[in-house]
Amino acid sequence: MPGRGQPWKLGGGNPDRIGTKAIKDGSVTEADLDTALGLKVNSAGGHEILEEGASLPQRARLNFIGAGVVASDGIEDTTDITIAGGGGGGLDLPNLVDPNTDLYFYDEFFYPDPTNTFPHFEKSVSSINALNQAIGGVVQYSTTNVANNVGRVNICGAGMTVIGADKRFVMRCKIRQNVITTQALIVGFFPNQSNGPSGTFPFTTIPGAQNIYFRSNGSGNYLCETDDNVTPTSVDSGVAVDTVSHVFELDFDPTGPTLLWKIDGATVRTQTTDIPNASLAWYANNQTSEAVGKAVELDTIFIYNER
Repeated sequence: MPGRGQPWKLGGGNPDRIGTKAIKDGSVTEADLDTALGLKVNSAGGHEILEEGASLPQRARLNFIGAGVVASDGIEDTTDITIAGGGGGGLDLPNLVDPNTDLYFYDEFFYPDPTNTFPHFEKSVSSINALNQAIGGVVQYSTTNVANNVGRVNICGAGMTVIGADKRFVMRCKIRQNVITTQALIVGFFPNQSNGPSGTFPFTTIPGAQNIYFRSNGSGNYLCETDDNVTPTSVDSGVAVDTVSHVFELDFDPTGPTLLWKIDGATVRTQTTDIPNASLAWYANNQTSEAVGKAVELDTIFIYNER
């Protein structure tokens, strides 16, 4: 009888076949099979491939495409797929040797007690509640029951900034307002020594002269607005204000310069002039026109900035 690593044979039979007469039930393990037979045993079925939990048609081969994707033969009967990290859209991995080279900020807003545990942010709100206690949950922040009241969450306090708008930056924020006509929402970058937009509904006071933001004003469509301290701009996105969660994205390339405005992945404005280039903080402000508290649901925020 051959040892491990050698083919099992019955007389002059095929070297990659095991006969049932010479071996007792249960006495052969996978380690006893030669390479050719092992491949045949393991070829039945194949991987079940899922995309966001949904099964794809089962095929005989997998083809991995893209410079950031590497497929290799692993151990323990696995195929290892390595996908380079980063924010997508061609962004590089963080530089682990010099963490000051790039800034990456990402938060999924999972806080078991977000009223008392809300790290990374400042806030000025009447309440913050977790809507989903699972990982990747949503938090809801509300205004007080006062007309023209503003509730806000922001990254960086007075005198501090999160991005330099003269370098490549990306912002993606998934957010939802729960009413339209009596509520305004504003999300984006503003000067570092402010509490963000305020004034009477809908945000008649915009702080400073360097800002880049999306705004809803209680009706119509979302607006894409900037001020570079010379020429304020306001462009209609063509996307109607509603109570659905949207991903608002800003993608700035200084080599153009080009500032892309996107809602749910679709470009709604391409800006090449009058773009602010200051150091800015991030704000998400919510405002109500009546003496009733209004809430905004904040899902995720991602910010990347070259240094």
